[in-house]
Amino acid sequence: MSLITLIAFLFLVAFVLSVVLSLMGLVLVGALKVLPIVFIVLAVLFFVKGGKVHVRWPKKHGDEPIDVDARPHED
Repeated sequence: MSLITLIAFLFLVAFVLSVVLSLMGLVLVGALKVLPIVFIVLAVLFFVKGGKVHVRWPKKHGDEPIDVDARPHED
């Protein structure tokens, strides 16, 4: 293989690698830009459902799930 062919092959590999890394960066940046919207949607869904989380602890057979209320209790 001549030196010119080897250099052309290395440029081609560098170009493909650069394009792939650039596209991966675009996907990552796009996902990070959408992340606050996802958090807002999850918070709205959480509070629309009453703000309660049902936690199941598999201690014994027949135990009921524990209701954990995310809102402060008014005693």
